[in-house]
Amino acid sequence: MSPLHDGLRLLEWLSDHPEPQGVTALATALGWPKSRVHRVLTALVAAGYAAQGPDRRYRATPQVLRLASGVMSSHPLRHLALPVLRQASQATGCDAILSVLHGDWSLAIAVDSPAGRLSDDPFGLLGRTAHLHAAANGKVLLAWLPLVEQRDLLERLPLPALTPRTITDRARLMEELEAVRSQGFAVNDRENHPETVTYSVPVFDGFHRTVAAFGLSQRPGTVDGEVVVAVLKKAAAGLTRGIAGV
Repeated sequence: MSPLHDGLRLLEWLSDHPEPQGVTALATALGWPKSRVHRVLTALVAAGYAAQGPDRRYRATPQVLRLASGVMSSHPLRHLALPVLRQASQATGCDAILSVLHGDWSLAIAVDSPAGRLSDDPFGLLGRTAHLHAAANGKVLLAWLPLVEQRDLLERLPLPALTPRTITDRARLMEELEAVRSQGFAVNDRENHPETVTYSVPVFDGFHRTVAAFGLSQRPGTVDGEVVVAVLKKAAAGLTRGIAGV
């Protein structure tokens, strides 16, 4: 692998694991020799993207946000979606999250939250990735994939148990995705986070291709699912018309 590839992979690992990481732990996780980990860390520290603490362990620095903010702010859906997310969030009291498919993950490209609730929800932050099989937005993105693409992705997708309610059986997940597509929305009932329930619907372009998933998230027992789904469907329909230029 090239030094650039190594640096990006290690930076991704540090970004996904906010607790400081030691060289030995990183070498084990990545399957690299310690010398390779140390060489890449030295380059990341010199560039300002990683820092070493007094315990000799490493973490990613806020400089990573400079890259992320530029990418997120220029995403074509983001500016169109933000007013819609704000309206839906205020109407329901939920965190509003717009996600797109990014490799094997659901990636949040726009978020809005009433009363700053996103600071309490580690899965609702802008730029946060989520497992497709456990997040409501992820289920939507999977459910509306063309069947060949869906089958290929499901064959390679890891299905870790994030909570006791996470679907980890591939056959059961496929049944869930069929139900999601049939009913027109997905539900994550404490499958991604033990204190979060999320409803999600697809957002289409002018050719009825799924371009994003739009979710509303709250703590269990604080929202009426039927009301939330109705708000989501109306908001997503408006966003779809905006994308199509209608």
